[in-house]
Amino acid sequence: MVKQGEIFYLDFDPSKGHEEKKKRPAIVLSNDVVFKTSGMTIVAPISSTTRNFPMYYQLTSTKTIYGKVLLDQTVSLDLIARGVSDKNVIDQVSKQELQEIIYLYKLLFSID
Repeated sequence: MVKQGEIFYLDFDPSKGHEEKKKRPAIVLSNDVVFKTSGMTIVAPISSTTRNFPMYYQLTSTKTIYGKVLLDQTVSLDLIARGVSDKNVIDQVSKQELQEIIYLYKLLFSID
């Protein structure tokens, strides 16, 4: 099982329109309880884009993966069906950085 804050490669194809495409790093955003109860995991792609959109979070604590977490591109997936396991983990963010990412992600759902 891939855990919250861990990063692995994921093929986002097939995709349409402005959705992220191809194989790229992804980070687990959902709490491990989500996977344990539903078998699904919420992930966000990571991109090397130079764009600075408000919902892009620049990674700082990773050791091998650099880029921005695209929080407006999250998706809930069955990682087991996609062949992803803890053996595929290539990096992870610090607990503090995960808290910052989740805080920004929650802003997508704030009610004015």
